[in-house]
Amino acid sequence: MSTNSSERTVTTTTAASPITTNPLSSAHHFVSIKLTARNFLFWRTQLVPFLRGQGLLGYVDGEHPCPPAVIPAAPSDASTSTGVTPSVTPNPAHGAWIEQDQSILSLLISSLSDEVMYLAVGRVTSREVWLSITAALGSSTRARCLNLLAQFQSLRQGDSSPAEYLGRAQFIVEDLSLAGRPISLDEQNLYVFRGLRPEYRAMAASLAVSGEPVTIPQLADFL
Repeated sequence: MSTNSSERTVTTTTAASPITTNPLSSAHHFVSIKLTARNFLFWRTQLVPFLRGQGLLGYVDGEHPCPPAVIPAAPSDASTSTGVTPSVTPNPAHGAWIEQDQSILSLLISSLSDEVMYLAVGRVTSREVWLSITAALGSSTRARCLNLLAQFQSLRQGDSSPAEYLGRAQFIVEDLSLAGRPISLDEQNLYVFRGLRPEYRAMAASLAVSGEPVTIPQLADFL
């Protein structure tokens, strides 16, 4: 994603706080993975370090809430002597926060694929979008991992050719990796060998005895 070079980040929380710049124009170099319904952990893994490194993570995790729109005006000598309550004045930190938050919101939206874009509809701050995504996709990650593991453990070759069977196994392995639960080669061999038809098990047993686990593409070459 690219953003206008005039975007600024503001670290102010009060009118007296200093204002610094923090452009997001290089964000597309660090945030290249588009969020889908299946890669939430990968997407989050690339975004959190980037936002933290830019000092912006507090906008999405709630640590840096929006400052009030107005603050009490400094009392003048006249108001002090007359006992009149000082009026309020616009808080420049509020507008600066809004400007930065909308820049982050734009970054988040641009990192969504079409299939999950609905999670940003109607949300007006970066935190609202972040919470929407986390609630919809983050909470389902563990359930998805368990479901994929169950599929892998029950996978059987049946009437399929070795190529078809190993293709299904590889697909599950890749899905588990996307869901944040990579499978070791030992686990892959355990589940894949167990599901082979009897005529292939002797070869699988010889590979297992060698003590060196093999990848699914390597196993396809053997079979």
